[in-house]
Amino acid sequence: MSEAVSETLRAFYAGHRQQLYTYAVSITRQREAAEDAIQRAFQQLLSCTALPTDLRPYVFRCVRNAALDGLRRDQVRHESIFAVDGNAEPAAPLSATALSAAEIDAQLQCLSPDERETIVLKIYDNLTFQEIAELRGVPLPTVASWYRRGLEKLRALLLKEYRP
Repeated sequence: MSEAVSETLRAFYAGHRQQLYTYAVSITRQREAAEDAIQRAFQQLLSCTALPTDLRPYVFRCVRNAALDGLRRDQVRHESIFAVDGNAEPAAPLSATALSAAEIDAQLQCLSPDERETIVLKIYDNLTFQEIAELRGVPLPTVASWYRRGLEKLRALLLKEYRP
């Protein structure tokens, strides 16, 4: 393990811990499984001799792969994507007039997995469409379509359920 790789990953983790956690929980739907996925991903990353220059989508892809592997292996139960570990900031701060995390989570469950994952990555983890496309290994227009369709579905669901 290279000291440069170790230090780079340490700094990356410190700056993106909550985003990685929110993303992993959005896939695994379980806090412990999300933490395990992040740990497995970073263990694997620490064995690298060199890291890519665009580290963010690469690390998110590693966490995604570890989370999906964990799902296949463990068949974990579902939990809100807004679950927060004890030391971290909430994934999405809400004002008094905003929907509750549970209400948002319930609406996100009505989307396809691709739409839900894209919205979480874009809104909560601040990844660009290009970074999401690289992470998912799909063309950029596909990511943009998932995002647009997901937001349209959410808008329709929210208008239907919360319109006075």
